[in-house]
Amino acid sequence: MNKIINRYIIKELTVPFLSSLFILIFVLLSNFILKNMDKFLGKGLSLGTVLKFLVYNSAWIISLAIPMSILIATLMAFGRLSSDNEITAFKASGISMNKLILPAMIFGLIVFSLITPFNLWVLPEMNHNVRKISHEISRNRPDIEFNEQLLNTFSDKIIYVGKRLNTHSFDNVVIFDKAQKDHTTIMAEKGNFKSFQDGIVINLQNGSIHEELANNEYRKTYFDTYKIAIPFDQLEFNLSNNLIRQERELNVNALLKKITFYKNNIKNSEQKITLNDNKIDSLNKLLTIHENKKNLLMINMIKNQIDNQTSRKDKNFKLIKNYKKQINKYSVEVHKKFSIPIACFIFILLGTPLGIMAKNSNMSVSIAISILFFIVYWSFLIAGEDFADRGRFNPALSMWAPNIFLGMIAFYLYSLISKENINFKFKFLKLFKSK
Repeated sequence: MNKIINRYIIKELTVPFLSSLFILIFVLLSNFILKNMDKFLGKGLSLGTVLKFLVYNSAWIISLAIPMSILIATLMAFGRLSSDNEITAFKASGISMNKLILPAMIFGLIVFSLITPFNLWVLPEMNHNVRKISHEISRNRPDIEFNEQLLNTFSDKIIYVGKRLNTHSFDNVVIFDKAQKDHTTIMAEKGNFKSFQDGIVINLQNGSIHEELANNEYRKTYFDTYKIAIPFDQLEFNLSNNLIRQERELNVNALLKKITFYKNNIKNSEQKITLNDNKIDSLNKLLTIHENKKNLLMINMIKNQIDNQTSRKDKNFKLIKNYKKQINKYSVEVHKKFSIPIACFIFILLGTPLGIMAKNSNMSVSIAISILFFIVYWSFLIAGEDFADRGRFNPALSMWAPNIFLGMIAFYLYSLISKENINFKFKFLKLFKSK
């Protein structure tokens, strides 16, 4: 009997989970494409490059959609069972809520076993690939990074481009050179951008160079063609800096190694501080002796040594503070990689009583309720990540706070359902009931 019920409920969860997962991925990916369409449309990029960019970005979309689909599926499954009075029939047959939620938890365990390795290994690599391909596009096609009819500000230049004429060219190009003391401004009717190994060359046509010289003199030079070279590091396309893996691009092993590395650095800095303190104490004793002897030369020398040791001590304190920030940053990512998959169980525990209370198997209703709780979850997660990165909260508590908060709500609602106190209902659930 139990096996039949288990298979029945898992089947009830599987279909809405897969359908909602497909819909959410489609909606989120479509939204991402619309937001980034102007980056690719009419820019002459190959179809393969665009597809790779979309595939790599689909990783974070899948990671976001899976927990949300769990909640939607649970709401739909138990909403249907409740609306068809099957929950009442199960209870009349002596089957408790604990036995009904067990197969749902088994389903959650299956999803958890899939999403956890995905978050730990696949997602970081895909995030890194996103930055790699974005960097590759920026280096090979720097014109894509320039916003049409807007000022594009870089380290020592401000570049304005008008409308795109073709794949690499713009009209009405204006370059303000902030590095030049004479306030040079270059204006041209057309500009063609070409990329090389270490920078870009802008081929300008039919323009003029405006220079404000010393003694309030002004010089204007006309040209038919003019070339200006800009190194990549001035355009913030530096290869060595941009391809260093950030915390979201590291797998769990690499994150733990980073944490261990900075913890060892803290120990080394603390040992150096202890040595500094010992040397300062010794120097202070020596200073007292020479002050009694009124040996001014030795007094000045010792004071300089004390200042040097104090400066080194302060430097080590600053290093420790920075190391702790780095540990917090990487610890946040480690805990997040586990807290999000665990949220699958929280959402099942939450969705079961909500579905029974709502008594509605409609997907739109389930999505509406899910979005409400998902906004709460991600608000906690984003705020916690920010506070933890700044050292205001413990990284573990910050990343597990959403699970703890929604878990308490879920446990309370589930306890009410288990005690058959079904008269308790949220007022907002009435808004979703079909007339």
